[in-house]
Amino acid sequence: MRTRFFLILTYTLAVLTLTACSVFSTREPEDPLAESGTFDQPDTPEQVIDNIQFSIAELNTLNYRRSLSESFTFRPSASAQARESVFASWTRSQEEQYFSALTAAAALNVGHVLALNDRSLTLVAPDEFVLDATYVLNINHSRAEVPKQVQGRLVWVLKQGSDGLWSILEWTDQELGSEPSWSDLKAEFMK
Repeated sequence: MRTRFFLILTYTLAVLTLTACSVFSTREPEDPLAESGTFDQPDTPEQVIDNIQFSIAELNTLNYRRSLSESFTFRPSASAQARESVFASWTRSQEEQYFSALTAAAALNVGHVLALNDRSLTLVAPDEFVLDATYVLNINHSRAEVPKQVQGRLVWVLKQGSDGLWSILEWTDQELGSEPSWSDLKAEFMK
């Protein structure tokens, strides 16, 4: 009698536990990470270019950083370099700081876009391409004294790493006329 009572009690508790926990029911999928943004694995130089454009449009600092080589170098426009001492030792770290500051100042706004025109992507070695293009960059940030649109010409050296993935190794900026360039924007957001 006692054994039968314990068996019924154990069976009842097991059924109640399984029913209460909904072990076999489906659940709602979790939302993807909000910070992931649009990023394609950079198997080609074109994907690096697309990733940079998306990281700017989405103000995604992680994806911007992922598009830069560990040994990234930046050469500012001639006029910006003559005016700004910040470019004396510009590395990937300074590039990340600039973009994080820019992102913070533009976070509540939309309409950020990098337009690349007159693009020329040239193979210079089996693991290296050079992009030469004019650009217009619009960033709707909150700093009134800094231009929201800059333009110029850029040259990106895109290099394939030992892992087969591509990134920007070198970046040279050039001004076009008297318009503010990307170098000017970078210098303002490092102040």
